[in-house]
Amino acid sequence: MAVLVLPLLAVTGILSVAWTVGVGDRCGGPLPGCGSLRNAGDNPVTVREVTDQTVTHVIVPAGQRVLLGGSSNELHVEAGQCLLVEGGPFWDARTVIDRTAETTGMSHPIDDWGARVQLHHDACPEWS
Repeated sequence: MAVLVLPLLAVTGILSVAWTVGVGDRCGGPLPGCGSLRNAGDNPVTVREVTDQTVTHVIVPAGQRVLLGGSSNELHVEAGQCLLVEGGPFWDARTVIDRTAETTGMSHPIDDWGARVQLHHDACPEWS
């Protein structure tokens, strides 16, 4: 019985601490920190981090990962581009931002869990 109860108590304690620490976190999420962004594509992406009145642009090269530092974080998708985003707590919430046929770009927010992204300068590839 102790083999089941002790690990369950440990996980509950860790999640409780993470929740209480995260409430006062500047990103406002359930976990400390602002998540991370992994660029799984072949093209660099630019993250727009906003904290209070300060805006910072961070370039994430292809194949690299960065910790997100803004109280809000977003990626801008230019006209003619396609952005594939896997976000959420398990990076399994998939979103496709297809601007290939559009004349304007748009911004896509990245939540406190972070995301894995791929930016394409042409049509969106099939996603398996």
